[in-house]
Amino acid sequence: METTEMTDTLKSINTTPHLCRSKVKQTALEIAAAIRPANKFKRVGMSFVERIEAKVRAAIREEVRIHPSRGKTLL
Repeated sequence: METTEMTDTLKSINTTPHLCRSKVKQTALEIAAAIRPANKFKRVGMSFVERIEAKVRAAIREEVRIHPSRGKTLL
């Protein structure tokens, strides 16, 4: 595999499979504008989105862990 092909392949890997990145960014900017109006945030970095992804995964893991062991549906 050539270096450019490997780079293109790595770029196409979705590091946040549980999230719609554009919605996370949009929501973060809307909340920032509402609660911190003095800061005129315009962009959201991937590190922010990846932290949110990690928190979502942890929340899902915790919900599954505490769910009763009966039935076939997570409620």
